[in-house]
Amino acid sequence: MKTAVIILNYNSKKDTIRYVNEIKDYEVLDTIIVVDNDSSNQNEFEELEVLKSEKIYVIKSDKNGGYSYGNNFGLKFLESLNENFDFVVISNPDVEVKEEAFKECFKVLETSEKIAVCAPIMLDRNGVHIRRSSWKIRKPGIDMINSSRLNEILFYYLFKKGEYPEEEFKKEKLEVECVSGAFFAIKYDVFKKVGYFDENVFLFYEEDILANKLQKLGLIEVSLNNVSFKHFESQSINKVLSYFNKIKRLQKSKMYYQKEYNNINTFQLIIFTIINYWRRLELLIEIPIRKLLKK
Repeated sequence: MKTAVIILNYNSKKDTIRYVNEIKDYEVLDTIIVVDNDSSNQNEFEELEVLKSEKIYVIKSDKNGGYSYGNNFGLKFLESLNENFDFVVISNPDVEVKEEAFKECFKVLETSEKIAVCAPIMLDRNGVHIRRSSWKIRKPGIDMINSSRLNEILFYYLFKKGEYPEEEFKKEKLEVECVSGAFFAIKYDVFKKVGYFDENVFLFYEEDILANKLQKLGLIEVSLNNVSFKHFESQSINKVLSYFNKIKRLQKSKMYYQKEYNNINTFQLIIFTIINYWRRLELLIEIPIRKLLKK
């Protein structure tokens, strides 16, 4: 079994250096690739280069093309090594993952040809299960509800149908439709077969797109709930994008995903467009409240 992990860095050198130093001696990992996604911080790449070793590669993308582009840059570099990898892990740097979690994910991937992706349950820094650890693929109806605070309130019962009940995570293994892109393991040959990530989205919906591709091949994803990892949720994105711009990015990715992968019709497209503009009006109230609460 040969394994690799791709770690995407963007203005997160402290997290990246800490994380790589934590996992570099894990026997279950053969190769670690750190991709600096054209960070705006001065000397970011040079400071990351101290991590280089026979096992650790530090490379820099030619542009900041977002999550999908940066991870694909690392995956294409992995291909250039001309080695036969079995599993690859996609990981944020702002996580804490024990070697056992890597091992158990790889074991699950070996148990069935149908299982393409496996991820430990995701916890916050306080050890509390994060709601978006895994979820049901965002079909048009659920995504319309999820696109507005008002809709979430009015159609709360339907909104919750897009999530797995908390009691489901008491099972040792749970078949799910999507897992968080913060950390997951995937069969390398399957990843290549689906063309890695779709680079038409800069940020958001990468997991749903990948899940959609896997479903078409009859493959499944698994949440492994007897092991976990912590996600500290670095603020590097927030430093670059305002909350309003994050929502705009999300809406753009959503429309691309729904049109290209769910083939929404003209009527659904109009509904999504109306809801997206309504969401921007909601932000006129929500953003001042968020700023007030931070004071």
